[in-house]
Amino acid sequence: MNPFTYSRASDTSQAVAEISAKPQGKFLGGGTNLIDLMKMGVETPAQLIDINRLPLAQIEELPSGKGLRIGALARNSDVAEHSLIRTRYPVLSEALLSGASPQLRNMATVGGNLLQRTRCYYFYDPAFPQCNKRHPGSGCGAIEGFNRIHAILGQSEQCIATNPSDMCVALAALDAIVRVRGPKAAREIPIAEFHRLPGNTPERDTIWGPTNWLSLSIFRRCRSQHIRII
Repeated sequence: MNPFTYSRASDTSQAVAEISAKPQGKFLGGGTNLIDLMKMGVETPAQLIDINRLPLAQIEELPSGKGLRIGALARNSDVAEHSLIRTRYPVLSEALLSGASPQLRNMATVGGNLLQRTRCYYFYDPAFPQCNKRHPGSGCGAIEGFNRIHAILGQSEQCIATNPSDMCVALAALDAIVRVRGPKAAREIPIAEFHRLPGNTPERDTIWGPTNWLSLSIFRRCRSQHIRII
């Protein structure tokens, strides 16, 4: 693991300012994916910015009564077991309960789940030199290698890795909206547009900027109701 500095953000504005000033940094929430990748030498952030004390763990009904707001720091276990989600949007609860162990769900956050990296064997092991997600331009070892778990739709000549999130599939079915905040403004992104196909830039998993936006919320809109995850 490479050396890094650590800081703790006291509010969202500070968190956004710190990540904007240090684009080689990473936000630390549950850390269930990031820490693994740091141990493997896949992720090498120069700074970790701890955002666990920010008020972004809410799961609440919208004032209109037509949806939910879920915080980016809400734990997967809390979302899966929440009474409103279990009764109104059981597909989201079931998707979360189908992934990982209870211990991991107790730590993993909604924001981290949205931004988790692929589980491709070649991406996870730096001993394989060919991985365009890790080192753009190096090639894709999976195309001619062990590729049983890889994509058959949406892939490109540069990458055939898949997104590992069960939660994101459920959110796509529910027409979720992701709300992100940057140093200048906030924006809302439909979940179907949030993640990118590999194309010629497989190192970019989402349309989010490299590290300069803080995920604040997800809104879910189905034709007669809204779910917002913030």
